[in-house]
Amino acid sequence: MGFVDKDLVKVDICCGPFKKPGFIGVDIVACPGVEIVCNLNERFPFEDSSVDYLRAHDALEHLFDKIKTMNEIYRVCKNGATVDIKVPSTDGRGAFQDPTHVTFWNRNSFSYYSSDNQILFQLCKQYGFKGNFHIQKIKDIKGPDKIVHTEVVLRVVKTNEAL
Repeated sequence: MGFVDKDLVKVDICCGPFKKPGFIGVDIVACPGVEIVCNLNERFPFEDSSVDYLRAHDALEHLFDKIKTMNEIYRVCKNGATVDIKVPSTDGRGAFQDPTHVTFWNRNSFSYYSSDNQILFQLCKQYGFKGNFHIQKIKDIKGPDKIVHTEVVLRVVKTNEAL
Protein backbone atom coordinates (compact mmCIF):
# COMPACT_ATOMS: atom_id res chain seq x y z
CA MET A 1 0.00 0.00 0.00
CA GLY A 2 2.98 2.30 0.36
CA PHE A 3 3.84 2.55 -3.34
CA VAL A 4 2.05 3.56 -6.53
CA ASP A 5 2.19 1.35 -9.62
CA LYS A 6 0.19 2.39 -12.69
CA ASP A 7 0.13 -1.25 -13.88
CA LEU A 8 -1.85 -2.43 -10.86
CA VAL A 9 -5.58 -2.96 -11.38
CA LYS A 10 -7.24 -1.03 -8.56
CA VAL A 11 -11.01 -1.06 -8.19
CA ASP A 12 -13.26 1.08 -5.97
CA ILE A 13 -16.68 -0.57 -5.64
CA CYS A 14 -19.84 1.38 -4.74
CA CYS A 15 -17.73 4.51 -4.96
CA GLY A 16 -20.40 6.96 -6.07
CA PRO A 17 -18.81 10.37 -6.72
CA PHE A 18 -16.10 9.66 -4.11
CA LYS A 19 -13.82 7.38 -6.15
CA LYS A 20 -10.24 7.25 -4.94
CA PRO A 21 -7.83 8.66 -7.58
CA GLY A 22 -6.10 6.01 -9.67
CA PHE A 23 -8.91 3.49 -9.19
CA ILE A 24 -11.57 2.14 -11.55
CA GLY A 25 -14.91 3.34 -10.19
CA VAL A 26 -17.80 0.87 -10.08
CA ASP A 27 -21.32 1.74 -8.97
CA ILE A 28 -24.97 1.04 -9.76
CA VAL A 29 -25.53 4.75 -10.51
CA ALA A 30 -23.75 6.70 -13.24
CA CYS A 31 -21.99 9.73 -11.82
CA PRO A 32 -18.63 11.49 -12.20
CA GLY A 33 -15.78 9.06 -11.51
CA VAL A 34 -17.77 5.90 -12.21
CA GLU A 35 -16.32 4.07 -15.22
CA ILE A 36 -18.38 0.89 -14.85
CA VAL A 37 -22.11 1.06 -14.10
CA CYS A 38 -23.46 -2.28 -12.91
CA ASN A 39 -25.38 -4.04 -10.19
CA LEU A 40 -22.81 -5.64 -7.87
CA ASN A 41 -25.51 -7.94 -6.49
CA GLU A 42 -24.89 -9.78 -9.77
CA ARG A 43 -21.53 -11.05 -11.00
CA PHE A 44 -18.74 -8.49 -10.55
CA PRO A 45 -17.62 -7.13 -13.97
CA PHE A 46 -14.02 -8.36 -13.81
CA GLU A 47 -12.24 -11.50 -14.94
CA ASP A 48 -11.09 -14.11 -12.42
CA SER A 49 -7.86 -13.13 -10.61
CA SER A 50 -7.57 -9.77 -12.40
CA VAL A 51 -7.66 -7.22 -9.54
CA ASP A 52 -4.64 -6.24 -7.43
CA TYR A 53 -6.39 -3.92 -4.98
CA LEU A 54 -10.10 -3.74 -4.21
CA ARG A 55 -11.49 -0.87 -2.14
CA ALA A 56 -14.97 -1.21 -0.63
CA HIS A 57 -15.67 1.79 1.59
CA ASP A 58 -19.31 2.08 2.63
CA ALA A 59 -20.14 -0.60 0.06
CA LEU A 60 -20.74 -4.08 1.50
CA GLU A 61 -23.77 -3.04 3.55
CA HIS A 62 -25.59 -2.21 0.28
CA LEU A 63 -25.16 -5.70 -1.21
CA PHE A 64 -27.78 -8.34 -0.45
CA ASP A 65 -25.80 -11.55 0.04
CA LYS A 66 -22.69 -11.48 2.25
CA ILE A 67 -21.29 -14.84 1.14
CA LYS A 68 -21.89 -14.14 -2.55
CA THR A 69 -20.24 -10.72 -2.17
CA MET A 70 -17.16 -12.17 -0.45
CA ASN A 71 -17.00 -14.97 -3.05
CA GLU A 72 -17.07 -12.38 -5.85
CA ILE A 73 -14.37 -10.27 -4.20
CA TYR A 74 -12.26 -13.41 -3.84
CA ARG A 75 -12.93 -14.50 -7.45
CA VAL A 76 -11.87 -11.22 -9.07
CA CYS A 77 -8.81 -10.62 -6.88
CA LYS A 78 -5.36 -12.02 -7.59
CA ASN A 79 -3.49 -14.14 -5.07
CA GLY A 80 -1.94 -11.66 -2.63
CA ALA A 81 -4.31 -8.82 -3.57
CA THR A 82 -5.30 -6.28 -0.95
CA VAL A 83 -8.96 -5.82 -0.02
CA ASP A 84 -9.59 -2.57 1.85
CA ILE A 85 -13.03 -2.51 3.52
CA LYS A 86 -14.76 0.15 5.59
CA VAL A 87 -18.27 -0.73 6.74
CA PRO A 88 -20.69 0.70 9.30
CA SER A 89 -20.53 -1.61 12.32
CA THR A 90 -23.43 -3.04 14.24
CA ASP A 91 -21.57 -1.70 17.28
CA GLY A 92 -23.00 1.74 16.43
CA ARG A 93 -26.08 3.32 14.86
CA GLY A 94 -24.69 3.64 11.35
CA ALA A 95 -25.35 0.05 10.34
CA PHE A 96 -29.07 0.40 10.96
CA GLN A 97 -29.95 4.03 10.29
CA ASP A 98 -29.60 4.11 6.49
CA PRO A 99 -32.63 2.59 4.71
CA THR A 100 -30.40 1.31 1.89
CA HIS A 101 -28.34 -0.93 4.20
CA VAL A 102 -29.38 -4.54 3.62
CA THR A 103 -26.58 -6.48 5.35
CA PHE A 104 -24.98 -5.86 8.71
CA TRP A 105 -21.33 -6.26 9.66
CA ASN A 106 -18.94 -5.88 12.58
CA ARG A 107 -15.32 -6.80 13.20
CA ASN A 108 -16.25 -10.41 14.04
CA SER A 109 -17.96 -10.85 10.65
CA PHE A 110 -14.63 -11.02 8.84
CA SER A 111 -13.36 -13.99 10.89
CA TYR A 112 -15.77 -16.21 8.92
CA TYR A 113 -13.85 -15.47 5.72
CA SER A 114 -10.35 -15.98 7.11
CA SER A 115 -8.49 -19.20 7.80
CA ASP A 116 -6.99 -17.28 10.75
CA ASN A 117 -10.05 -18.49 12.71
CA GLN A 118 -10.49 -22.13 11.66
CA ILE A 119 -13.74 -22.76 13.56
CA LEU A 120 -15.67 -19.87 11.97
CA PHE A 121 -13.89 -20.31 8.61
CA GLN A 122 -14.93 -23.97 8.34
CA LEU A 123 -18.48 -23.02 9.27
CA CYS A 124 -18.54 -20.40 6.51
CA LYS A 125 -17.21 -22.98 4.03
CA GLN A 126 -20.26 -25.10 4.89
CA TYR A 127 -22.42 -22.03 4.09
CA GLY A 128 -20.88 -21.83 0.60
CA PHE A 129 -17.87 -19.56 0.96
CA LYS A 130 -15.19 -20.60 -1.54
CA GLY A 131 -12.30 -18.30 -0.73
CA ASN A 132 -9.74 -17.46 1.91
CA PHE A 133 -8.53 -14.14 3.23
CA HIS A 134 -5.88 -13.30 5.79
CA ILE A 135 -6.79 -10.43 8.11
CA GLN A 136 -3.87 -8.01 7.99
CA LYS A 137 -5.41 -5.24 10.05
CA ILE A 138 -8.79 -4.59 11.69
CA LYS A 139 -10.04 -1.75 13.87
CA ASP A 140 -13.19 0.09 14.84
CA ILE A 141 -13.39 3.85 14.40
CA LYS A 142 -15.92 5.75 16.49
CA GLY A 143 -17.32 8.82 14.79
CA PRO A 144 -19.95 11.42 15.55
CA ASP A 145 -23.56 10.53 16.38
CA LYS A 146 -22.58 7.11 17.77
CA ILE A 147 -21.61 5.82 14.32
CA VAL A 148 -18.89 3.16 14.37
CA HIS A 149 -17.07 1.92 11.27
CA THR A 150 -15.09 -1.28 11.08
CA GLU A 151 -12.01 -0.91 8.91
CA VAL A 152 -10.35 -4.11 7.77
CA VAL A 153 -7.53 -4.89 5.37
CA LEU A 154 -7.59 -8.40 3.97
CA ARG A 155 -5.02 -10.23 1.85
CA VAL A 156 -6.32 -12.74 -0.70
CA VAL A 157 -4.90 -16.25 -0.27
CA LYS A 158 -5.34 -18.47 -3.33
CA THR A 159 -2.67 -21.03 -2.50
CA ASN A 160 -1.93 -23.20 0.48
CA GLU A 161 0.96 -20.92 1.37
CA ALA A 162 0.40 -18.11 3.85
CA LEU A 163 1.70 -14.97 2.16
